[in-house]
Amino acid sequence: MASIISIKKISQDRHADRLIWTALGELCCCTGNDGAPIPIERWELFERIWIEPYRELTPDSCYVALADRRVVGYLTGCPDTARFARQCFVRCTLPLLWQIAFGRYRRDAYGKRFARQVLRLENSSVVRSFPRSIRRRLPRDFPAHLHMNVDADFRRTGVGARLINQFVEDLRQRQVSGVHLFCGAGPVPFYKRMGFDEVAMVSARGNPVHAMVLRV
Repeated sequence: MASIISIKKISQDRHADRLIWTALGELCCCTGNDGAPIPIERWELFERIWIEPYRELTPDSCYVALADRRVVGYLTGCPDTARFARQCFVRCTLPLLWQIAFGRYRRDAYGKRFARQVLRLENSSVVRSFPRSIRRRLPRDFPAHLHMNVDADFRRTGVGARLINQFVEDLRQRQVSGVHLFCGAGPVPFYKRMGFDEVAMVSARGNPVHAMVLRV
């Protein structure tokens, strides 16, 4: 029998949904390499970079898909990217940079690379690969953004569409004008079916990255 999948908006009380956040972080690491797992020794830092800011700053804009209480998909997002970026830098990025500087993630080579990107000593940031006009336009005209991943066994089952529809409906309730995202080539057809338009494409570290937008 097929699993019954439910969509849950994560509680603003991060302690109440502690186990969900743990499972969400694990799924992020299991799908973080273009849908495939990243090396397990990178999991802690990867989760700190990609999940912690949403858990700390915008838990009320995050959602999970549950199949028999198992997290099989998630969407992390925020309604105001510019504000989120400012808060993230102070509350999440600066403490993480401090820990990297003092050797907490010495076994993860990406730690130093992440620090160099943040300090703009290395020009390999995916977002900064886009022209400045695009980087200014997206948070202005499409202020919300999202990240989404779905377990490999539950792709093409409608999970991603349900997560996005829930997020977009909540953005409408908040009167947010639009949402943007960045993705590789693989998910582009899916996002286009969901109504997103492609506004730019660049090559970052040899791979195409697409900027997609949706009017809400």
